[in-house]
Amino acid sequence: MRTLLLSTFLVACGGGEQPAPKPAEHHEEPAPAPKEEPAPAPAKPDFASMNEEEQHKFLMEEGKNVYENSTLACKTCHGDEGKGQQGVFPPLVGQKDHMGDCAKHAGIVLWGLQGKLTVDGVDYDSAMTPQHAMLDDLQIAAVISYERHSWGNDYGWCSPDDVKKVRDAGDPNAAH
Repeated sequence: MRTLLLSTFLVACGGGEQPAPKPAEHHEEPAPAPKEEPAPAPAKPDFASMNEEEQHKFLMEEGKNVYENSTLACKTCHGDEGKGQQGVFPPLVGQKDHMGDCAKHAGIVLWGLQGKLTVDGVDYDSAMTPQHAMLDDLQIAAVISYERHSWGNDYGWCSPDDVKKVRDAGDPNAAH
């Protein structure tokens, strides 16, 4: 019995001849799971199909978003309440001379502003970055309308078509 147990133990523990090890199999790393496609950008609203009240509401909401969050957010220089920084960045509050005309206001946002500007007896000589390459006509119309109806301002509405006319006319400061 002892011999039988020992024989069984030796066979079970590999006491006999062992088969040659199998060559290592080449395992490829599993392909990474496909990345989820980003969600499509929300469709632009059909501004032209909105009634006047819906347009004004949209312009104020989108305008505030652009003012606060665009690449070169307007509030960075002009402040949360449009008061600017005296002697550095002009205020947007109560500036009918610069903002009262939609085309003039659109031109400032589209093409920027350089050189000396006097507002309420204070000189400003810092440059405003042109936004024509960063914002579309609807975004510019929205931010202009937001500025023209915020902080006590009441200068009328600007539409994307108003901005398009100014854009199509080109930069008045560009060499022709």
